[in-house]
Amino acid sequence: MAVVGITGGAGYIAGLLVPALARAGHELHLLDDFSGPWKVERPEFPVERADIRDASALERLRSSDVLLHLAAVPGVMACAEDPVGSAAVNVAASDRLFRWALSGGMPVAFASSFAVVGVPRQLPITEATPPRPTHEYARQKAEGERLLEAAVQGGRASGAVLRMSNVYGRYRVGDRPIVKGNVLNEFARQAPTGALRVNAPGTQRRDYIHLEDVVDHWVSATRYLLEHRSERAFVRFNVASGESASVIELADRVAAAWSQGHPGAPPLRREIVTNPRGTIELLAPEFAVDRSLTERELGVACRHTLATEIPRLLRPDEG
Repeated sequence: MAVVGITGGAGYIAGLLVPALARAGHELHLLDDFSGPWKVERPEFPVERADIRDASALERLRSSDVLLHLAAVPGVMACAEDPVGSAAVNVAASDRLFRWALSGGMPVAFASSFAVVGVPRQLPITEATPPRPTHEYARQKAEGERLLEAAVQGGRASGAVLRMSNVYGRYRVGDRPIVKGNVLNEFARQAPTGALRVNAPGTQRRDYIHLEDVVDHWVSATRYLLEHRSERAFVRFNVASGESASVIELADRVAAAWSQGHPGAPPLRREIVTNPRGTIELLAPEFAVDRSLTERELGVACRHTLATEIPRLLRPDEG
């Protein structure tokens, strides 16, 4: 059993990751400043209130054997609207955390995003694809990756970047549904209204991965870091399914699943609407991922597909 420290311990991903790590036999030490859109708490897994911008918060994690850094100002719009404030968390505080942990021999896993690759020069995207960020959120995550690699080189433990693609799926804590504003989750929310609102142009393509598969990757990455902690190795993992779709294709698949589950109901309308992130969001019509290194090193494969999960998302009693 290891002690696993988690920043962002009350967030969307941590809310499902924490019980999974506990089932794997680990002891958990959770920190969160509760400023994010999710406040996932369970009585059996208490979360300490702490701001990672405060150096004293790090001392609360000193007993950890491995550190999972999920705390962040999340999202494209939040970082675009407050680049200085978001960078204070996503860059400066992360840098301090990386250097503190790795200099003390504590391995670190960092939650990054596929947004960092921007418009890649070559497809498919592999674990070695270099960052080419196109907006502030991506730039901050790319800088986080660079800072972790530098801290590993100057430290005494290993570090891992987990680049996550578009995460979908929901779960419940008690009677409370926990859901992220991903396009697929949004389509599931919109379906009962009779219309799916597709952000223009709709041809933008992404990889989609279910939250439970994301959690499997984090649990395996935790084990990997504990096994390789003293090697001072830096590695990236592609937390992606390899299953891509354009937004229009997703809308069509949601509409088809809705009609199948609601025979006799009017078909869902598809409305192309102004994209609020159109000037800063990557709108590439091509996207493909190779996760060979990730599967080989972590020994984890994705269990969920869009074909099985879209009908489930449309059933409000599930998740």
